[in-house]
Amino acid sequence: MLHHHTKGNPLRASILFAATTSLAIAGPALGNDRHVPTDDAKVGAEGWDSEIVVLGTRETPADPTLSSGKTTERMSQSSRSIERDLLAAAGAYRLADALELVSGVSNQNNRGGIMDNFAIRGFLGTPDGGAEYYVDGFLANRGMAPPRDPATAERIELLKGPSGALFGDIDPGGRVNLVSKTPRFERAASATFTYGSFDTKRVELDATGPLSSTLAARIVFAAEDSDGWRDFVTLRRRVVAPSLTWAPSDGARVTYIGEITQFDAPFDRGVPAIAGDANAVPRNLFYGEPGDGVTRFRNQRHQLTGVFGLGDGWTLNTGIAYRTGTLQGYSSDHTSLRADGRTLWRQRRLRDYSVDDLSARAELSGSVGAHQIAIGVKGYYLDYHDKYLRRSPNASAPYAIDVYAPVYGGTAPTPVPFVDNREKRWAGTVYVQDMWDVTGRLTLLGGLRIDPYRQRLRNNLTGVTGRNVDAPVNGRVGARYRVSDVLALHANWGESFLLNSGTDRNGDGFAPERGHGYEIGASAAWRGVNLAATWFDITKQGILTNDPTDPGYLAPVGKLTSHGIEFDASANLDRHWQVVANYAWTHARTDDATFATDRVLDVPTHSGTLFLVGRYLDADGRGPSLSGGVTYVGDRAGAIDTSGLVLPAYAKAKAAAEYAFSPRVSVRLEADNLFDAHYAQSSYSPVWVFPGAPRTVRASLKIRV
Repeated sequence: MLHHHTKGNPLRASILFAATTSLAIAGPALGNDRHVPTDDAKVGAEGWDSEIVVLGTRETPADPTLSSGKTTERMSQSSRSIERDLLAAAGAYRLADALELVSGVSNQNNRGGIMDNFAIRGFLGTPDGGAEYYVDGFLANRGMAPPRDPATAERIELLKGPSGALFGDIDPGGRVNLVSKTPRFERAASATFTYGSFDTKRVELDATGPLSSTLAARIVFAAEDSDGWRDFVTLRRRVVAPSLTWAPSDGARVTYIGEITQFDAPFDRGVPAIAGDANAVPRNLFYGEPGDGVTRFRNQRHQLTGVFGLGDGWTLNTGIAYRTGTLQGYSSDHTSLRADGRTLWRQRRLRDYSVDDLSARAELSGSVGAHQIAIGVKGYYLDYHDKYLRRSPNASAPYAIDVYAPVYGGTAPTPVPFVDNREKRWAGTVYVQDMWDVTGRLTLLGGLRIDPYRQRLRNNLTGVTGRNVDAPVNGRVGARYRVSDVLALHANWGESFLLNSGTDRNGDGFAPERGHGYEIGASAAWRGVNLAATWFDITKQGILTNDPTDPGYLAPVGKLTSHGIEFDASANLDRHWQVVANYAWTHARTDDATFATDRVLDVPTHSGTLFLVGRYLDADGRGPSLSGGVTYVGDRAGAIDTSGLVLPAYAKAKAAAEYAFSPRVSVRLEADNLFDAHYAQSSYSPVWVFPGAPRTVRASLKIRV
């Protein structure tokens, strides 16, 4: 367990702890010369026995207990897997940085800087909980979770369309799955030290190796401290991820992965728009109160997965995961900009959230003739306590701040109980699917699932308890036709179901989100070149967004429809250069007269990225590498109230240069937002606009042993 209060320098203490543990793992490995299984043969997209497109170089074979399965990969031609080397080349220090490399993903409200949130194909996560994503095939932010640190990820899979889901889950838009680093049976260790703009200090340690011929261990540690680019908005982040793999035979593999995270930062609602201009005020100005201190996020994950060969091509894939977390802290949040255009009223809040989430799954899969069959069961128990206190401003106690000349330290009002909900869920899933290779070119897919659940939501302020019990049935179908060895066509259709948390402004709970949609597309692959184009059309009901009557609450959208086309490409231009490119046209609209606009919050009509990596290494692994790219995001709705706020389009460039003095030592210099564009990254309301970061420069040293 990590402790927030550490004598002396907390960063130094954390580094020493991880370094000592790393040596304990790597030390025996360095002296172990016995033959052990090898699991790190390098493979690229054209050499990997998989049909999901791999962006970068895959260092290790995919563990089927953590990654997408054979059926998902075969039927998801629009899906992409972003590998570790490309994440490093792109300088992906945040999940949002990585998702720029795949089409159709847009930034959403980050809830004061304390969560990852994005939309896929125009469909948002909830403003409070964020977009749901998986880690190793388990839903990892049900209720809430801190921002992900990519140091723990081996790859990030963006699985699109109704086939883009794991272990029976279905969503017409798609899912993100982060695959954790796991132990290898070959010794390796590395340390990366980074210093950058705004006095940012970051350390990453990674050590792995065999403990015996059947047991291997790994530990990953990352620590980051920063003064931040916004006034008074500091950052302190720690993550420790130990793991063990036991492989008693070729047909059995069991892996434990743990993850302990601390994330401390002031709750930051960004800046207000002035007269419809989201970029009117300096992006560094902070309108909360430094005296509120930081919001502290604590999160632990522990999971155990296993895959067992049963013979005759049949496999049992099992797993269990437990996650617990808390979020606590004060904040002073903007509520309204007064008529003078510079006086910002604020409310004081105290958040005190907690979550316990226990999940389990088992899937039996195998072949019967030309049929690849999967039968699975899943279940989870969620206990989520959503509690916060607030004090709203009024004319006699506005708790105001000047937008252009903020002065801090005013008398803070004492918040009073406002929301205190305790939600408990018991949910299960039983599913079956069949992928049928009708001919050598045609593959068909059919799947059906039933999701019995019981949801209980108690309002502790009123004593009212609401219950929701149901067992919906959903299905999906798909087809893939290989026209030639180069060209393939695909089509998928699916239905979705998702439980919603929280209450509306009347204290009532929400009905589940329901959806259906399809995609059709084509993909082409030559040696070193992958192209894909996909058309999608999706409709959902019951999606939560901020209430246009009172943005302090949530409200469901009557119906949200999104259709569009996406293009993704990756190519090795020669033996040195690789290019990754994407473009998305997304037409997302709501059909709900309650909202003043039919545009969907923070979803651009046009977006795209072009990124290049060049490596000039000699036979001894020495030499330079260059990378750079540009991301374009079109204008987006910045509010769904009568203000009509629009966030203007922007383009953001990045570049990096790296030099390897040997396979063991390299240095890197990188810059994000290279030309210092001033832009609004996302918005929740006209007074909660989160600005994009200014030019950020980082230098790092990496040592491998």
